[in-house]
Amino acid sequence: MTDFSTLFEAQPTYEALKDAFDAIEADLTYIDDTDIVRYYSPFRIFDRPASCLNENVFECHPERVHKSVEDMIWAFRAGEKETVSYEHVSHDRRPVRVCYHAMRDQGGRYLGCLEVVTYRD
Repeated sequence: MTDFSTLFEAQPTYEALKDAFDAIEADLTYIDDTDIVRYYSPFRIFDRPASCLNENVFECHPERVHKSVEDMIWAFRAGEKETVSYEHVSHDRRPVRVCYHAMRDQGGRYLGCLEVVTYRD
């Protein structure tokens, strides 16, 4: 029997993870535990200016959704939710799925959230 455990001992580099995330055909955004946007993928469904990087997540969303975003983040922090998703229509009228995932370390500490937006057609 082959022992694959050594494959998981090495930590991937930032560059390797970024290249992997950049290759996925999904609109990915990582928001850290202080609500700052730290990454978004080059594949875009929703437009975001480069100025959103290193800015508060609320600066990247319209004011009408601030309460929903705030409630979701607080639920993630409190451990009340791990995932939130909904269906939406993109600016080009295509159906999309928007899914937010709480990111946690092995001890369960909240590290931020990952927004994943994919086309449904």
